[in-house]
Amino acid sequence: MPSVVLFVNLQIVEGEIDAFVKRAREHRERVLASEPECQRFDISIPEDDENTVNLYEVYADEAAFQHHLETPYMKAYMEDTTSMIKSRERTKARLKNDLMP
Repeated sequence: MPSVVLFVNLQIVEGEIDAFVKRAREHRERVLASEPECQRFDISIPEDDENTVNLYEVYADEAAFQHHLETPYMKAYMEDTTSMIKSRERTKARLKNDLMP
């Protein structure tokens, strides 16, 4: 079964970027330490838009992704950052780097 890829584009409320990135980094560390099925979790900020954050996450399969969504620390992260986010666009995809269909 192919890996699940998640791209998240977040528009952050002006003045909240530092707090958001700090909380996102904490969440990233927790995910990588607690979820061996999370293969990658990157946080980036475009050079031309300091109030945008992009997340790139890769999970071994759909079950690993669903597990991630249900963890208490994911729910806490969502609750903690809701007021910092103006908009969120999420794209879920399947990784096609390997030979699997």
